[in-house]
Amino acid sequence: MSLLEADALYAEHAFQNALPTPRTIDTAKRSHVTLQVQEISQFLGLYDEDGHKLLTTVWGYGAGQTATYPGPTILAYQDHPVTVNWQNKLPVTGHLLPVDDAIHLADPPDHSLADGFVPIVTHLHGGHNDSAFDGLPDQWFTQNGGKGANGPRDVGPKFVTSTMTYQNDQEAATLWYHDHALGLTRLNVYAGLAGFYTLKDENRLELEKEGVLPRGAYDLGMAIQDRSFTSDGQLYYPAYKEDVLPGTDMTVGDIVPQAFYDAFGETAPSAVPEFFGDTILVNGMAWPHLEVAKGDYEFRLLNGSDSRFYVLQLSDPDVAVRLVGADGGLLPEARTIIDGDGVQEDGEFIVLAPGDRVELVFDFGQLENGDEVRLENIGPLFEPFKGVDPTGDLMGEAVAAGPDDPVGNIIEFQVNAKLKAFDASVADGTPLNAAFTDMTTDADQDGVADAAASVRKLGLFEGADEFGRIMPMLGTAEAGTLHQDVMHPTGDFGPLLWDAQTTETPLLGSTEEWEIFNFTADSHPIHVHLTQYQVVEKRVIDFQDEDENGVPDDTNNDGFITYGEGAANFSLADIWIGASVALRPEETGWQDTVEVDPNQMMSIVATFDKPGDYVWHCHILSHEDNEMMRPFTVTPDLA
Repeated sequence: MSLLEADALYAEHAFQNALPTPRTIDTAKRSHVTLQVQEISQFLGLYDEDGHKLLTTVWGYGAGQTATYPGPTILAYQDHPVTVNWQNKLPVTGHLLPVDDAIHLADPPDHSLADGFVPIVTHLHGGHNDSAFDGLPDQWFTQNGGKGANGPRDVGPKFVTSTMTYQNDQEAATLWYHDHALGLTRLNVYAGLAGFYTLKDENRLELEKEGVLPRGAYDLGMAIQDRSFTSDGQLYYPAYKEDVLPGTDMTVGDIVPQAFYDAFGETAPSAVPEFFGDTILVNGMAWPHLEVAKGDYEFRLLNGSDSRFYVLQLSDPDVAVRLVGADGGLLPEARTIIDGDGVQEDGEFIVLAPGDRVELVFDFGQLENGDEVRLENIGPLFEPFKGVDPTGDLMGEAVAAGPDDPVGNIIEFQVNAKLKAFDASVADGTPLNAAFTDMTTDADQDGVADAAASVRKLGLFEGADEFGRIMPMLGTAEAGTLHQDVMHPTGDFGPLLWDAQTTETPLLGSTEEWEIFNFTADSHPIHVHLTQYQVVEKRVIDFQDEDENGVPDDTNNDGFITYGEGAANFSLADIWIGASVALRPEETGWQDTVEVDPNQMMSIVATFDKPGDYVWHCHILSHEDNEMMRPFTVTPDLA
């Protein structure tokens, strides 16, 4: 299989096509929306070697003949509920991409993937949803398979309905919807199943009305996703033994042990630990351009990629950039990220992890007609992210993308002085969200947020499956004895599989602090369903893993995993919590997806105010599909 050469595509066609703007479904005067998942052909900015446009088969959301990738933006309003009827109208021809059925995945009992049936379920990411409407990984459903609505349909064990009601009882935020089917999320999202869900409230609308923040055509969503393609323009996702890993000289067979092929055959498709594409799409267009006026724009950036972290900066530091919102809403006040003084300074960048969103106001007012500026990525080229220091240098000896690398470029802006400018009044320190409540306060300085009634220690681990393939997992990390195995939480500490007994059961209405310890070699963005959280702190941790089993060693041989604070002394304790790590501006405010880096602990505080089953997981899609996801259940207080 020959691949489309990303270097040639970038050199010949980058910034040639305009940024697509998904159509908006405004729910101000409606409360019901129907969106179908369909298979479509779409131009993604790809060309063959002769310069002819190529169409790509993708999956999109829409209705009738209007399905697109990304799907339409749903514009919702606080306290105005919206019901969305999600319909699976995919052809009964199987998946677009190779499926590894050796991992834990949605498995229709009567109408299988082999028969052409594809499970889907849509999750409103960041939404304050009832459990029945959350789009949990086991709430999937397949196509009807016949004409009308009377054909066969299989559903997952937690399926309730494919018609979801979103109460929208939270503050204004940039949310997004995407597929979440168990073991298939990475493939279904890669095929195109994602879209924006923009929620507004009275405060946000007033800020727009007063001209503090841009509005209308000056307020744009940008979904950033990396992809790779075959030479005829079709989606490429490496899974077979001889498939090349984009950007490298390695194949799938180089990282998947032979034991897997001995068990399933040489032609069996396998999941890979991470996926990094060589082509950057924004709203479904490879390296687009956008004409801008000499004024202000708000860009709502979403990292919708599988595994790629973006470290974003501008090619021209004459453009000022202010952070006004994070995952869950507006910050208390605007924060300057790039000051626009024409000098690229340390710290003038922003990290965007998979699943993460930021709301940024760009000021192009100092540029002249015809000036061009690019949004650049200085994150890793084709390897996992391991953190970044305050100057923007990557940790762990990762190789950074540069301005000449295709994956080092996102979008190009070109100033057109003929366009009418919008001059927003937002500046550094401008108040934006007077109703913001800081839940991270620790007045008694006991290391725990005052709002939290209890504390849990949770762990990120990296083990291997029965074939020796890398398998990241979540688990408990309380001081005490080790779990006997990954299916039975018999102890206090260690990794657990997705379907092991639930260990996190916060009481309804309670506020908890979760201390999340990263015992792996890579960064992981942690997404918690149901609730928005705030980051209390990040701290350095130290531990040993001499046997390289992904679990910290019992270094003092006392039969327990124990903790200490300060400089490490492994004769006294096994895990040491050290110095505080400064939070970046984009990690403050309300969040639902923040990364915790290697040798780091992150404390978050959240309130669990709806009963029922939910999940928390790493939002590297290849990780959550392969066991790095755990359930939690919010339980009524029966005392």
